[in-house]
Amino acid sequence: MDAGYWAVQAAAPGRREAPALAPQRPPRRPSSRLRPVLCVTLVVTLFWAWSTGGMPALLRMTGDATVRSVSTPAPAVTGWGPSYVDAEGRPGRWDPCRPIPYVLQAGWMPDSGRADVAEALRRVEVATGLAFVYEGDTDEMPSHHREPYQPQRYGDRWAPLLIGWVPAGSTDLGVGEDAQGVSVAVAVPNDGGPSLVSGQVVLDATHRLYGGFGPGGTEGEVLLHELGHAVGLGHVLDPTQVMYPQVKNSLPEFGAGDREGLAAVGAAAGCHPPPRARPLRR
Repeated sequence: MDAGYWAVQAAAPGRREAPALAPQRPPRRPSSRLRPVLCVTLVVTLFWAWSTGGMPALLRMTGDATVRSVSTPAPAVTGWGPSYVDAEGRPGRWDPCRPIPYVLQAGWMPDSGRADVAEALRRVEVATGLAFVYEGDTDEMPSHHREPYQPQRYGDRWAPLLIGWVPAGSTDLGVGEDAQGVSVAVAVPNDGGPSLVSGQVVLDATHRLYGGFGPGGTEGEVLLHELGHAVGLGHVLDPTQVMYPQVKNSLPEFGAGDREGLAAVGAAAGCHPPPRARPLRR
């Protein structure tokens, strides 16, 4: 029986959906004004669950689902929490024994965007032992309906991690308003726990923050937070951690809980070969 996957979307309270707009290249200068509330991160999770029929088992509550998303933020005392777990509580993670390919949607990228992505990935690599490999720019637009297997575009493998900035309203992922960033990951059940096999990290190109990793709300801090989701971390209630769901005024540095979680889903947990790439039924 084929498996299906579906989406769980946690929107910021009271946020209004922006009307659909044709993508337009905004000015490349970052905004000179920071909003009072910089970001309530919108997290979109895609995962694959074993199904006994047309509807995924997780929705039918048959008990057959092997991967579920964790929507409740971890309390401060626990340090960190996963984004996805299986029935045994094992977190979803990438295979640290092979590089994670990524592509950039650079159509609306700010001047500091490439440097910010490179630095954010470097910090995640140091904390996890994972390795990221840049495979070039792409014209692919982020989408809630992005397929994790696109052989015509990317070959017979799982689609690479897609990172980029897009205007609010140009994607159905919901960036804009209170959501400065969105993270999407695809988790599939596997021996030893769920495997993360593809994903998206998207930032709002319409309401830009300052570039870099200085104090205050920055694109660098949002990238670190969304990449944390992309490698398997969930939200926490501890405001000293990067995985706290709001942009803070302090320097964007991984806290002790962040580092503990990143280590737990990284190389220290051992190799984790993913299932073979193939289409997944919605």
